[in-house]
This record gives sequence, structure tokens and C-alpha cells, in this order.
Amino acid sequence: TIEKSDFVEWSKSIWSFSAVSAKKIGHPAPFPIELPRRLIEFYSYKEDIILDPFMGSGTTALAAIELNRHYVGYEISQEFVNLAEMRIKEIKNQLKMDKFLNK
Repeated sequence: TIEKSDFVEWSKSIWSFSAVSAKKIGHPAPFPIELPRRLIEFYSYKEDIILDPFMGSGTTALAAIELNRHYVGYEISQEFVNLAEMRIKEIKNQLKMDKFLNK
């Protein structure tokens, strides 16, 4: 559920995010996870399926996983498929660890 303050902020026509390093992510056109996170939270419900037809480094899938959504992604570059798979595996492991530690 989206908070009232987030709804007001996210309803504005201009959003501002910090830049993401292409070198750090390993993709020439990375974007901050906050961008898909806001859109997914604003326009979908838990357990919905999020489609990313140009998956790239998997940032949208990461946001979907964090928000308890399912995802489907397509990527033509095997290099970026491998990168996205690695990032998805890392976040799933981190979430499992967080869940285990918070029990």
C-alpha cells in the first residue's frame, strides 16, 4: 500500500533521482531502482506480474522482487541476460538472509 505522502510526491509530473554508474552496474544505460520501484508500487498490487520487454541489467525485476511481484523479462543480449540473472540471484539471496535474520 502506498503512503499518502508518497502518492502526493509521485503524482508530480517531474521526478528527480540520483544517477547510477554504468561502470558499477555493468550496463551502458542503467537507471536507479527507485524509478521502476515507484511505478510498480503505484500501478500494481502484490503478486501481480510485471513485464519488462527490454530487461537490460534487470533493475525492474529487482524492484518487482523487492515489492513482492512476479516478473517476466526479455533481453536479446546474452551478456545482459547473465548480468540480470546474477543481480536477481543476489537480491533473492539477500532477501532470504534478511527474512532469516528477522525471524
